[in-house]
Amino acid sequence: MARLKCRKCRNVFEQGLGGAVMAPHVGPLHYVKCPACGKRSWLNIYSSVKDPITWSPEAKQQQDATPELTEEELEKKRIEDSKYEKT
Repeated sequence: MARLKCRKCRNVFEQGLGGAVMAPHVGPLHYVKCPACGKRSWLNIYSSVKDPITWSPEAKQQQDATPELTEEELEKKRIEDSKYEKT
């Protein structure tokens, strides 16, 4: 398994080669979806980063268990996420 670092949220996760091989690619760069933030970016799946893993499937289960956000918090989150979108 390759250890990848998301360029948008900076989380480190492990990616199997099965799903990444079928993704659009140019040479070693594959268009991979980050399981932590859900955004896609071009990552080199053939070279692993040395950083420790900061995201795991167990972390997602803990995130799902968090209480719902208020409307004000949702609006702040939407604004924060829109900073990273390309127009």
